[in-house]
Amino acid sequence: MPLAQCPICEKSISKRAYACPNCGEPDPFNSKVKFKALSYIFWIAVIVGGVYAFWTYGLPLLIDFVHDI
Repeated sequence: MPLAQCPICEKSISKRAYACPNCGEPDPFNSKVKFKALSYIFWIAVIVGGVYAFWTYGLPLLIDFVHDI
């Protein structure tokens, strides 16, 4: 279990701790913020990829289908 110092009280705590057991600092290493940022980046990449795939493959098929009707 890796240990690090709490940025507030400077006691050794686990890097996986959601709160410091000594001073009570919530999320001392901002792990929730990092996870949330990575989640946003992932979903933005999925949306951009979906729009690109539709624009590249779906839109020409849709235009051909409407034109043939």
